[in-house]
Amino acid sequence: MNKKELVGAIADHCGTTQSQAGEFVNAFCEVVTNELKKGDKSSVALPGFGQFIAKHRPSREMRNPSTGQMMMSKAKTSAQFKASASLKDL
Repeated sequence: MNKKELVGAIADHCGTTQSQAGEFVNAFCEVVTNELKKGDKSSVALPGFGQFIAKHRPSREMRNPSTGQMMMSKAKTSAQFKASASLKDL
């Protein structure tokens, strides 16, 4: 399912127009993104569905595959989704 199909499904389910449903989807994505940008301990939990988590990955030593030279990777924070137990059971 792509974004257009998701917007259409939400519009049908909620009885709204596709433009309103599109605004809902965009607002949801923006709120989750802004919350995860806050840092390492931030998350957005949706009971019965799952949790979006900001996960910090520290800098580490790695090998460049083309040259074989050891180098340090950059520390970064990435987004992770952890499904709830009830979603996993489906």
